[in-house]
Amino acid sequence: MADAVASEAPELRAGCIALVDSPRAPRDFDSRLLKRLGYEPRSRDIDASLRWLVSQFNRTRTRAAIKLSMFPTPPLAYFEQCAADSGCKPHLAAIAREVLEVSPPTIRDDQRSRKGGWLFTRFMLAGFALYRALKLTGVESFESYPYLVFSMWKNPKESLPPKSDRDALLSRKRILKRIGERNRMVDLPEPATLDQADAAVLAVTAAVSALRCDHVSIVSGPMGGEFMIPMNAEFD
Repeated sequence: MADAVASEAPELRAGCIALVDSPRAPRDFDSRLLKRLGYEPRSRDIDASLRWLVSQFNRTRTRAAIKLSMFPTPPLAYFEQCAADSGCKPHLAAIAREVLEVSPPTIRDDQRSRKGGWLFTRFMLAGFALYRALKLTGVESFESYPYLVFSMWKNPKESLPPKSDRDALLSRKRILKRIGERNRMVDLPEPATLDQADAAVLAVTAAVSALRCDHVSIVSGPMGGEFMIPMNAEFD
């Protein structure tokens, strides 16, 4: 994966920063020491810190409060069970074994999913691997959350419907276009998908915040890595 990243995105090299829309590891896995914790926390420490930061931000803002809703990061046992299920695709099981260094437990027939495998949050598993790949290329990586960034950078009157809404992509295009025009970003590509819109808002707002020098917030957790939030000075 590191070779693929270097080939497809040669600009990602030592000294660069990447924002990843995924947790760095299962909630009971130390991402620094690359080993399982001796206990299973109810949630990630970084999530608790992020919720506190957003609550403080909401206390001082004059427009509608930001609603922070995040998919809970499962414990390591969940990924072990997914990888051991007969319905799990081979490449996902292989990634789980390689990245998390687990030996999947044997799952009894009566424990197997009737839907051809466990839910298996594939985007998280891919994220776990991507963080490792970026580290090999010398890139410093941070977790980030596109929906939160969109919420912080949209105008009070701009809508941000859920992704299931038919106008979800259009609304995000409008927000990105306004941010680009306001900051004199010429020839800013228009996203064709919601995933592209998510990637675009992280890149564009991070660039704008970097130019302002002092409008980036970083939330750190002992085991959960670091979370970067490009702040919007217009609505602080």
